[in-house]
Amino acid sequence: MKAKTRKLLITGVALLIFGPALGYVLWFAGMFYSIQTLAPPAQGTPPGMFPDIGHMFSSMLRWMFASFIPLLLGMLAGASGFFLIIYSLITHFCKTKDEG
Repeated sequence: MKAKTRKLLITGVALLIFGPALGYVLWFAGMFYSIQTLAPPAQGTPPGMFPDIGHMFSSMLRWMFASFIPLLLGMLAGASGFFLIIYSLITHFCKTKDEG
């Protein structure tokens, strides 16, 4: 296997494994942060009073949608890693006899 093809294969495997894993970790961190915004002290509600439900849910939804960005980027990295693996395997097995 040529050095360039080997580098593409290693990069593809790394992207396929670590891209989605990092995306999921950052997604869970964003979800935990959005759940923490539900606490009444974070909303400025005095003790014994009902929190503003509309403000709570809008804040939570904003952070939930913002936490989907790392998840989508991780999935994109995994997909590009998959295509790098496929490309490197095709170039390795479908080479002509002149290429070495």
